[in-house]
Amino acid sequence: MSQMELAYLAGMNVANYGKIERGIGNPTLDTLVRLAGVMGLDAGALLTGLGLGDLPPIKSSYTVQEFLREKERASR
Repeated sequence: MSQMELAYLAGMNVANYGKIERGIGNPTLDTLVRLAGVMGLDAGALLTGLGLGDLPPIKSSYTVQEFLREKERASR
């Protein structure tokens, strides 16, 4: 099945599907369930074997000190 066919059957844009396939898209749970259904798979099969190490780095992370400082600042 081509990217275009799979994207069409899943009700999504082919460019967005391509991003997911290349690992640069961030699909919602709904999208994963639709894609799995189109492929005749259980959605869990798309995630089997993935762990935290497989995720991209978080773009902006706080240190504990920064988090506590921001929390204190917000409560004033």
